Amino acid sequence: MKKYLVIILFCLGSHSYAQDRISVSTSKSGTIIEVSEYSHILAYRLGPASANILKNGLNTALKWIDLNSIHQKNFEKEICRFKAMDYETYKFHGYIDQLASEMRILFNGNSDGTFELLIGKYDSRQGFLSFSDKATILDFIDLLNGKSVNNEIDDIFKR
Repeated sequence: MKKYLVIILFCLGSHSYAQDRISVSTSKSGTIIEVSEYSHILAYRLGPASANILKNGLNTALKWIDLNSIHQKNFEKEICRFKAMDYETYKFHGYIDQLASEMRILFNGNSDGTFELLIGKYDSRQGFLSFSDKATILDFIDLLNGKSVNNEIDDIFKR
């Protein structure tokens, strides 16, 4: 059986995010999301079902961004939960459900129409990933779908 591996790097520029680089690698057996924060690197492995839950949750977040820009409410609401495993542990043991972490997407809406989207462990207030603008979320969804955020690169290296 052939395995396909796509590695795409996404630089977040000069915005003030918790992460300064996100890379996503996808194959038929799972998705690896790696985040560099200064010199610290965090990486999680998501199975196909968890990757789909994450994508659906991000699409829900896009709807909530539009709704909150209209209604402008202060609120915090969980969008979804999914399982992910620390990538280093996964490389050593393979997938073991007991070693996987429950992750969630948490949406924080503000009364001025702005938002913060946090993706992280369920039992933590810190996000593994955080977003505060819609364009970056759309770029991240593209990465999860195997697309580059740079169309010129996609045109050069067509599959």
